[in-house]
Amino acid sequence: MAYIFGVYMKYIVILFIVLIQSATASDNYYYKNNQKIILLPVSSISRDNVQIDYYQNENEIVLGVTNKLIVKLKDDKYLTQILNEFHLTLEKNLSYNMYLLKTTDKNLTIDISNRLNEKEYVKYAHPDFIKKRINR
Repeated sequence: MAYIFGVYMKYIVILFIVLIQSATASDNYYYKNNQKIILLPVSSISRDNVQIDYYQNENEIVLGVTNKLIVKLKDDKYLTQILNEFHLTLEKNLSYNMYLLKTTDKNLTIDISNRLNEKEYVKYAHPDFIKKRINR
């Protein structure tokens, strides 16, 4: 009886660990032109009191991610809904139906931009990437 209890407890603990990992996992991709682009974490630095996480995409381009994202809506009537649903703040109106939004936690920036891409009223959404300058 104790052996069976031990086996069940082992499976319960494994299930619990898997659930915790999946709940805290973040996306390792973003959408560009409706295609998933894989991201690999590279490093994290603090610059001007802003924490920046750097990722490398499939083309080996290094991209920095903060707590800001760019969203283009099909209709601006959905802006308030998005701000409330994802707990975002409007940083700046960039152009017609395009906005710079700010997340409460930079670790959610990629996840939120991917969730927004799944909405039918969003044309596109992606983190406000920071790219390294290349001298020509």
